[in-house]
Amino acid sequence: MLFLQMSTAALAAILLFTQPPWPASLLVMSISVLLAFHADKRTCFWMLGTFALFCCTMSFQETRNQSVFTGEEKDWIISFTDDVRIDGDRLIAGVSESRSQEMLRLTYRIESKEEKELLKSHLVPGLTCRIQADADFPNEARNPGEFDYRSYLESSRTFFVLTPERIPLDQCALDQSLRYIPAAWRTASISHIHKFFPEPLSHVAAALLFGDRSAGSEETIEDYERLGIVHILSISGLHVTLLTGLLFYILIRAGVTREQARIFLLAALPLYVLLAGASPPVVRSCLMTGAILLTSFRTRTLSASGALGVSFLIMTLWNPFVIFQAGFQLSFLVTFALVLSTGVILKQARNSIELSLYVSVLSQLAALPILLFHFAELSIISPLANLLFVPFYSFLMLPVLLLLFSLSFFIPISTVASLTNKGLLVMDKLAATMSDWPFAVLVTGQPGMKAAAFFAAVSILSLFLWEQMKSMKASLIVCSAVLIGFVLFNRYSPHGQITFLDIGQGDSIFIQLPHNEGHYLIDTGGHIPFEKEEWRKRKKEFSVGRDTVVPFLKREGVVKLDKLILTHADADHAGAAAEVLRSIPAEEIIISPGSAEVDVIADIIGAGLKVREGMAGESWGTESAVFQFLAPDDREYEGNNDSLVLYAEIGGKKWLFTGDLEKEGEAELIEQYSFHVDWLKVGHHGSKTSSSASFVQAIRPQIAVISAGLNNRYGHPHKEVIDTLEKEGVAVYRTDQHGAVTYRFKGTKGEIETVIRKP
Repeated sequence: MLFLQMSTAALAAILLFTQPPWPASLLVMSISVLLAFHADKRTCFWMLGTFALFCCTMSFQETRNQSVFTGEEKDWIISFTDDVRIDGDRLIAGVSESRSQEMLRLTYRIESKEEKELLKSHLVPGLTCRIQADADFPNEARNPGEFDYRSYLESSRTFFVLTPERIPLDQCALDQSLRYIPAAWRTASISHIHKFFPEPLSHVAAALLFGDRSAGSEETIEDYERLGIVHILSISGLHVTLLTGLLFYILIRAGVTREQARIFLLAALPLYVLLAGASPPVVRSCLMTGAILLTSFRTRTLSASGALGVSFLIMTLWNPFVIFQAGFQLSFLVTFALVLSTGVILKQARNSIELSLYVSVLSQLAALPILLFHFAELSIISPLANLLFVPFYSFLMLPVLLLLFSLSFFIPISTVASLTNKGLLVMDKLAATMSDWPFAVLVTGQPGMKAAAFFAAVSILSLFLWEQMKSMKASLIVCSAVLIGFVLFNRYSPHGQITFLDIGQGDSIFIQLPHNEGHYLIDTGGHIPFEKEEWRKRKKEFSVGRDTVVPFLKREGVVKLDKLILTHADADHAGAAAEVLRSIPAEEIIISPGSAEVDVIADIIGAGLKVREGMAGESWGTESAVFQFLAPDDREYEGNNDSLVLYAEIGGKKWLFTGDLEKEGEAELIEQYSFHVDWLKVGHHGSKTSSSASFVQAIRPQIAVISAGLNNRYGHPHKEVIDTLEKEGVAVYRTDQHGAVTYRFKGTKGEIETVIRKP
């Protein structure tokens, strides 16, 4: 237990330096104090020493965890690592700057099919090139709770993204030094798999043997994610343990002594870390295995809990910021729970099936706070899925793929590989079927930090109850009750919100009324689809609906919309509607009169979804809000000026949502109605064709929100509009500068939040 106690002290020090306000900091420090209170003087000494060491380390890391570059540099000498992906016409690569060895990301748009083939054949680990490139900060989160790519890269000490105009291969040379040999072997092995294995078996083989999931089907991965078993499609700690045990057995059977076999494995483990992509679960598992092997030469070996503590200390001492990566958190939490439960809870299992079930439920309970915080949903059928899929992938596919890979260098494997592929396809179909079950996933909403810390405490309590009562039921009842309570509290919360999502160039506005009175979405954003040559098509093109709007709604705990209002039929307002509705259905879909025949609306109708037209004069209300359409007042659809214009009174404020209404429509509006508002959604993304001075003066908004894409090609918002709003004393919020803009309220009082805070 000593190394685990030291690990809690290390974690407390890291959190104290990086996240002082976190309730998690207090939780971990409390656990550390509790452990120290029950420990002897020697243990307390080691814990205090570890805490002091990591405090010093964090002071040093604060200066180390920053770039040596300013971002103004143009001339670069870079070396490619094994992290090179070519997807359609896009190249994404991990590179290191040759002089400082600082890691960078490189993104490049490939110009031709010939260039793509040339890059595929030449970009290998160790290729060193001189390039001209702009350096930009990685994208940061622009919507509440969104994945923060910048923070993720910074946790791996990567601070800039390079965007070269071209990659001059004539100015490149291959560095064949020892440091790039493992990466070259890994790249060559993955290429060999894709050459000799059929699809999708080649994707699974690359993932299970070398940790490469870049070529897998997105649909299949999403199916496994919904089942909560996507971890089996990559190298896990179980896989490392199985491979290590298999190799040890082979060495012993070959006549190698146990001592020699251990030495061989100790030498092979660091190489395997590099060959497998050095993901946190692989590093953790190899460090644990190495620590146990190293102490096996002594009479007193290291326990699994001690090995876990050693691996935590080594990884965080090397890079303390790795604790903020979801893969690291899940790997250590689940392993920690399983290690501590081996002698108590897992002993209660009467057979292998029950043991597998216990392991799956234990893992789910331990991972609960992390899963909810990062993904805002929980797979209900994960224990069942684990029972079916873990044995298939771990005890059948892994050894078979390892054998086929080894044999493929000497003899044809097509027949056996084809049979194995058929078995894999059957399992993929089963995964697709199970993931479509209506009760497969519980969308909980994303908990805040305080709620996540509470879930961590509940997770610990549930495991304690299981241990004391020797029954899994009590744990499941406690966790289920808390989960249901959390979902109901979110759904019937007295708080409400209006969020102007940052979806790039387009509109999407979410309205959540208090006490579950209604969830409305005004527009969904979207992109105009362009035909691409086959070689340019990417495996997964970015989609506003799938990648931004739906994840946001799930983070808010929304499983159904009461109303989806599509102000008009432009692609940047309604283009993603069909995609959103596939994941989040709507009881009512309201469109602008006469727009049903426009393609984006026709696609929704063609999918069997019922829509109806809204019209000026229509109104409805709830206990806390009032809504009314002010325009259009005819059924002839002519574009922007026939946008549905919605007036609302929500949270003690008056709101006007204008779609892409232009000056002519604004003039008609103020001619027919006399009103003023507190909040104005500026028409047409801040184009000078909207927001006339007379309109702004007539409705007298206090706050205006402009939804426009960062560095959009239209130059929105136009200077004339900004000048008009500022002249009238209107406070302006822009999604291109502030990210998503949210007004959260309770009763008639509220506050404004932006994801990006301008300096």
